[in-house]
Amino acid sequence: MKTAGKIKGTKNIVLLVLPQVQLLDIAGPCDVFTSANRFMMNDQRDSEYRIYLVSGTAEKILYSSSGMPITCGHTIYDIDFPVDTLLVGGTDLTVLDNINTDIYTFLRNIMGKVRRMGSVCTGAFVLAGAGLLNGKKVTTHWKFADILQKSYPELEVNVNPFFIHDQQIYTSGGVTSGMDLALALLEEDFGQPTASEVARHLVLYLRRPGIQTQFGSALPDYDMMSRFIKEVRNLLKHRLGENVSIEDMSEAMNMSVRNFSRVFLKESGITPGRFLEKMRLDQAKNMLEYTDISIDMIAAQCGFGSAVSLRRLFMKHISLSPSQYRKAFKGTE
Repeated sequence: MKTAGKIKGTKNIVLLVLPQVQLLDIAGPCDVFTSANRFMMNDQRDSEYRIYLVSGTAEKILYSSSGMPITCGHTIYDIDFPVDTLLVGGTDLTVLDNINTDIYTFLRNIMGKVRRMGSVCTGAFVLAGAGLLNGKKVTTHWKFADILQKSYPELEVNVNPFFIHDQQIYTSGGVTSGMDLALALLEEDFGQPTASEVARHLVLYLRRPGIQTQFGSALPDYDMMSRFIKEVRNLLKHRLGENVSIEDMSEAMNMSVRNFSRVFLKESGITPGRFLEKMRLDQAKNMLEYTDISIDMIAAQCGFGSAVSLRRLFMKHISLSPSQYRKAFKGTE
């Protein structure tokens, strides 16, 4: 870890803005870096960040996903200053389908000129599209991790961490994870005291407890499942409390066990048993959030057999016990 004050002078930070970006992908890291400037000015340090909003298109005014306009001082076509750190904000995946490939050329060209490069949320898809994540350990928003892995099998996608650092590449998870990453970059540059001061000012954890998947579903969205997997899911959803075997599943689908297992793995990426486990986990999370049913009863109704088995699975997948999850995510009435 670098000590406070190690880096001197001005460091240029580029936040690359795409159409339909979520505001927090850009505003979150921006607030971390600008807050750091205020604290360093108070300490009379000869160091600062200079933050630039750069459009990933030829237009300097882009609209966020909430409809708010974002005015960029530069575009990828007219950067005329050295860049220390570049972070790519995320956007809707449908926007990326029609993105101008000039952005990939720009990122590849600037890669060797920056100290570090990173992404917030689905910005990882942009870095991957430019071929900059090959062979890297990366993360993205938990909801899109499976899509990233299937689209770029040469990556090692881990949905759990809020951010991952692999050589000079930094990728962060969903939306607010960009602030987790920015704080980590700040600590790397100027040490823990400055990063802690900024975190307290912004009412954030310097290192947020837990993992990303505590916020999401164990399974992909229903709409992302194939027709075959949807049919299996619909057959299982009312039998989660039963002792369902792979023979039961294949029989219900009028298939042999071997063929059912092969087709299921090909279309879902996981085994039928793993899929059933994740269905049970999602159902238990739902019951913990929206009911007052005891944890023992939830374990029984979701097919875990005992509260001990339920707790073991929760700790494995989301690093929280069922009671901790209920306390953190159950709404107030």
